[in-house]
Amino acid sequence: LVLNTTPPEGVTNGRWIEVNLYEQTLSVYEDGQLKFATLISSGSHPMYTRPGLFQVREAFERGPMTGLGGTEEYYYLQDVPYTLYFDGARALHGAYWRTLFGYPASHGCVNLSIGDSRWVFEWAEVGDWVYVHDPSGQTPTDPSYYGEGGA
Repeated sequence: LVLNTTPPEGVTNGRWIEVNLYEQTLSVYEDGQLKFATLISSGSHPMYTRPGLFQVREAFERGPMTGLGGTEEYYYLQDVPYTLYFDGARALHGAYWRTLFGYPASHGCVNLSIGDSRWVFEWAEVGDWVYVHDPSGQTPTDPSYYGEGGA
């Protein structure tokens, strides 16, 4: 895990969640200090998690998640826990259907264990920053490449 205690450009309140797509890690920072870190599973080809600086816009303790209707990839998930939406349908959330983290495997969301997602959910506030990046440069950055994303 690479510590980056300097806020990304644009973070104005000293609180941010950093998603490192190359390392498949999530780090929570507050006032220049690391508060929490864990492994994640981000979006896999061709449904990557989009790099950029976003803000948490909605938070739900539990709720349904559905997407990719009319395709072989269609999904409907009940009671997805500790969801923080930050980029269209892309969110940080608990993934009760996943047992192994540390590699890309989602439809664009950032999947965490239920315990880890609860910690992040309880710490985060609507408006907090989510910084998604890939220091390897392997994840596409062209915005036209990305749709709404999902679980």
